Amino acid sequence: MTEDGKVVCRDCDLTFNILKMYKKFYDLKENPFNLTPDPDFIYLGKVHQKALAYLTYGLEARKGFIQLTGDIGSGKTTLLKSLLMRNRNKIKSAFIVNPKATFEQLFRMILYQFSVIELEADYTKDVLLGKFYDYLMEQSKQNCPVVVIFDEAQNIDISVLEEIRMLSNLETEKIKLLQMIFVGQPDLRKTLLLPKFRQLKQRISVAFHITPLSREDTEAYINHRLNVAGANGKKIFTKSACTEIYSYSSGIPRLINIVSDATMLAGYVGEKEVLNGDIVKEVINELIEDLGQNSQQDEFLSTA
Repeated sequence: MTEDGKVVCRDCDLTFNILKMYKKFYDLKENPFNLTPDPDFIYLGKVHQKALAYLTYGLEARKGFIQLTGDIGSGKTTLLKSLLMRNRNKIKSAFIVNPKATFEQLFRMILYQFSVIELEADYTKDVLLGKFYDYLMEQSKQNCPVVVIFDEAQNIDISVLEEIRMLSNLETEKIKLLQMIFVGQPDLRKTLLLPKFRQLKQRISVAFHITPLSREDTEAYINHRLNVAGANGKKIFTKSACTEIYSYSSGIPRLINIVSDATMLAGYVGEKEVLNGDIVKEVINELIEDLGQNSQQDEFLSTA
């Protein structure tokens, strides 16, 4: 802290300067491998194209319940943000990122995101339902679909899931007034197969599971993100480098980002404009020392 009370983070300044020089060295406008789900960087390989088509169909056809699953770091959130961006002038949406709450807490958050109530408003559950129904009817008159996305839906309490199912009863004779997308890890599929969720499972008319990228898609994914960041077709990673990244990441986008980013940093430090498989191997060995082998990657991914 300086004499005038300002907090100085020298480590933050160092990190920022390294990132700035890293981008300058490779002539990039942005960091191509950030872990944040940025829809501007989305790569639509065969699997993600199909997933986006399923989601779009579910919304346009007003199917009610939609299920999207995939491993940690498979690109589910990025895909959803891209979906919302593409349809931002066509739909109204609420995005619930922390579903570990009571139904009333979740419901109030949904209504708040739709600007139906203020969070501190003191209404009974029946009044809240009435206000939501009025809102849905108004949007329906304007032919504007309303969608609620539950991210990490495998964490929703069992009793809360049943109350969420009841919201699907908000409908007219012709259409569902509310669309809901349940997004989660593979455990969500197992949960919804339990007998107690038979009624909910029967209402899910569109479901898709995102699988990892192939070797070819991994290379295309890396080059796509580099081009979005400003590489303009310049080949920074060789085919052997992409193969090593795929072998370590198993085609999981978040792991691809982690290894690619670390490799570019190593390349900057070593003044290597082209990154080959040997450089990637060195980086991966360092990651394994720090983070453990692939069997321990899930633990790392959950905190990344």
